[in-house]
Amino acid sequence: MKVGLHARDIPVLVGAAVTESELAYDHLAGRDPVMRCLVRRFGRPEPFGHREEAGLGGHFPALVRYFGARQFRAPSTSTVYTQICRASCGHPSPAMVADLGAGRLTALGVPRPDAERLVRLAQAQLAGDIDLDLLVGRNDCQVRQILARYGIPRDVTDLFLIRRLHRPDVLPVDDPVLAQLVWRIWACGSADEGFGRQWAPFRTYAAALLWEVSQAVPPQAGWKIQDPG
Repeated sequence: MKVGLHARDIPVLVGAAVTESELAYDHLAGRDPVMRCLVRRFGRPEPFGHREEAGLGGHFPALVRYFGARQFRAPSTSTVYTQICRASCGHPSPAMVADLGAGRLTALGVPRPDAERLVRLAQAQLAGDIDLDLLVGRNDCQVRQILARYGIPRDVTDLFLIRRLHRPDVLPVDDPVLAQLVWRIWACGSADEGFGRQWAPFRTYAAALLWEVSQAVPPQAGWKIQDPG
């Protein structure tokens, strides 16, 4: 059976003060010459947004927020989330969201399909069918499968894995900014899982670097980077 590489499988010298970030970017630079060039030019950005997430409640309100974010570096809060907080008198709990219902959430600015998904997730949490706190102990694939049962979209789950669970190997393939940048630099069709395999097990860091590039130097069509070697 073929087993994929995981971040924990990369050896580290005992006693060496090496951070995950250093390991990740050294790995990306060693596996991909274009990534090596990007690391040199744009540095080693932190992907997890610890400061942005501080003080914004637990896992459930985080998922509510990510329905309004939907991009790797989108702000942690949005106008719609602020409206939900006002209606909930604080960060929304499962009980508050279930009480608001899909109709009220839609009136607050949440698209109807997303409102129905949030209510379904809230009801499942209240019924004990799911415990979001226990997702910390699940691997990425298991988290995706569990949240998919309640209709949580892939892009929302990606943000949850990155921002809440701080997983190092998540490539947000549905992020339009990242997808467009991959197409322009590598001249390939999409930033799908197959394309990003060479960056495993640190695809979250690859996404952070690509987002940094997109903000610093918005490339023109056909723009490519040549690695100096």
